[in-house]
Amino acid sequence: MAEILTTLKNLYDNRYDEVNAWFAKIRSESAPFFYNSVDLRHSGLRLVPVDTNVFPAGFNNLSPAARMRASIAIKRFFQENYPSAKSILIIPENHTRNLAYFDNLSVLLSLFSEAGFEAKIGNLSAAPDEMLKFVSAAGVEIQQHPLIRSDNKLSLEDEFIADVIVMNNDMTSGIADVLQNIEQPVIPPLYMGWFQRRKSTHFAEYRKLVTDFADKFSLDPWLLCAESHQCGKVDFKDKNSLECLAGSVDKVLELSRKKHIEYGISQDPYIYVKADSGTYGMGIMTVNSADEILEMNKKERNKMQVIKEGTRVSEVIIQEGIATIDVVENAPAEPMIYMIDGMAVGGMYRINEQRDLMGNLNAAGMRFTGMCDEAEDECGKWKKMPNCNFRAHGIIASIAALAAARERY
Repeated sequence: MAEILTTLKNLYDNRYDEVNAWFAKIRSESAPFFYNSVDLRHSGLRLVPVDTNVFPAGFNNLSPAARMRASIAIKRFFQENYPSAKSILIIPENHTRNLAYFDNLSVLLSLFSEAGFEAKIGNLSAAPDEMLKFVSAAGVEIQQHPLIRSDNKLSLEDEFIADVIVMNNDMTSGIADVLQNIEQPVIPPLYMGWFQRRKSTHFAEYRKLVTDFADKFSLDPWLLCAESHQCGKVDFKDKNSLECLAGSVDKVLELSRKKHIEYGISQDPYIYVKADSGTYGMGIMTVNSADEILEMNKKERNKMQVIKEGTRVSEVIIQEGIATIDVVENAPAEPMIYMIDGMAVGGMYRINEQRDLMGNLNAAGMRFTGMCDEAEDECGKWKKMPNCNFRAHGIIASIAALAAARERY
């Protein structure tokens, strides 16, 4: 069986017009959001998305060439969708200690500036007369302005009124009152916040799209999609609820075993149990059997019950684990692709020396490093990595971005 990156590269090279026509058709049905990032796992045989973010951070880890492509794509997106827009208001996460996140905001400001826009950052938690100032990990001062609402429009204390508001806040705990029913366009849309969005819905839409893509180009969709299942409401303190969850784990493991036999894979399948909403690597556990669910101790149950901002977990998705083949700087790695308007502009690797090739890398000890890039003159930490083809990764990430746009709540 051909290595999946080779298969996708050959598909792109040999059937370029057909691939583009397929994407154009899907885009015409549901336009992608302003931006996304997609976490992938690559096993050699398979390349699958395991998380798709609608409000991505981490733009500071992109290469210079990727940032240039991003600013060009941003300009094109606004010309096509908001042609009269000149000013942008970014609404960030309420981080006060994540210095790398401030680097992300600094890069976002520069991307909008390079695209020809005036951009400023508001803050959902700042007092009306309070200008917040932070210094990023790279030593850049980030100013965050208090938000002023008047006549259903948001402005800043210096009378700055944005034509478009760009959310860089995933709204895990809900939509802030100041954002309710404002007149200015908000991108991506507020209804895609994690207070409402579900991973199970996303991966159901992804499965539909990738199955159509695979049928069109004579591929097995399993090579591009992880098995998953959602079993309804879960209470980690309730034994009956855990039995239902254990049954779902068994179901996904059995589906995986059949495909492992079909492809001659000797490795035993394993499972990620994830909170069905939320990010930051919280509410995730890895199991090899249903018994591990039934035998969870109190500490493990408590860890699975709460995610970002103290939000309680009541639904989980059971997702087939994909062991990574990617090793960067002697550590397990997974590619992350960054999208503007559903098109890949760059990427990076998440690496974690404290985890093995099967583990969740979005955990304590993770860091980021550059990855392959289309630009041949890239060097330093953005040098081309083994097992990396930017276009092949971009095909799968683009399908995931389009799947996000088809989610309905």
